[in-house]
Amino acid sequence: MAKPLGIYVNNWIFGNASLAEVALRASRLGFDGIELVGEPKLYQASEVNKLMQEHGLKVLSICGMHPGPEAGDLRLLSHPDASERQKAIDYVKSCVDLAKETGARSVLVVPSLVGQPEVLTSKEVDIQFAIESLQVAGEYAKTQQIILTIEPINRYEVGLVNSIDDAIEMAKAIDNEYVRIMGDTFHMQIEEADGIPNAIRRAGGYWFQHLHVADNTRQAPGMGDLPWREIIRALHDINYQGGISCEPLPKGKAPYDARDGNIPKEQLDGDLKLGLEYLRREQEIVLGM
Repeated sequence: MAKPLGIYVNNWIFGNASLAEVALRASRLGFDGIELVGEPKLYQASEVNKLMQEHGLKVLSICGMHPGPEAGDLRLLSHPDASERQKAIDYVKSCVDLAKETGARSVLVVPSLVGQPEVLTSKEVDIQFAIESLQVAGEYAKTQQIILTIEPINRYEVGLVNSIDDAIEMAKAIDNEYVRIMGDTFHMQIEEADGIPNAIRRAGGYWFQHLHVADNTRQAPGMGDLPWREIIRALHDINYQGGISCEPLPKGKAPYDARDGNIPKEQLDGDLKLGLEYLRREQEIVLGM
């Protein structure tokens, strides 16, 4: 029998809650661990590891944030200014270090700015700059044996990499076994015309290394109409080696509400509990447990 996939929660949706609080809540809800928001300056690896051990959790991945929370902190791998690209490369390297120190397997990267679908020079030039930046960052990730996962985000939020095929094309151009791709079900339901399960199978177990999940409404799995059983079946069909990382938002809330800590604790935790239990039941059915 195939081994059940671990189910995690991305801690950026908890906003300004401390990591100690997030670990406590994630453990009580029954998650296997967390995906740690990519802000290396916020954390001491020893403290992260202590909290994970205390609560029986693991760090799955580091969620790169492009841009950062401070004005001017673009972290833009496709910037036309070489000095800005170097800042972005240095940022990715710092996330790789955090991943290495906390036992995470991967670091999420976005080649352009989230929330800004406009290109800077041209799409072709921006993509080439992103490839060159990720070639440099990827070489460092390789030395640390940490996978960089390129995240495709829907066309309304970013300008360069929108689909699974876009991400694979970029990863192939980078040509480094430690630069792969990931998916996000909310974005995939917009961009993958043949459906999420088929897109996962098209990518296959080599390329597809990480997954964010939310329903088509961006709420918790089970609160919309995505075909979760078939999505989970597709992951097992490709012998998926990553985990399932939940980052839903309650109805009426946006990512900015989450990052600013404006989602009531009871509302968020209630939705997370529902989503986690739903995914576990669907996976048990797929595996015949």
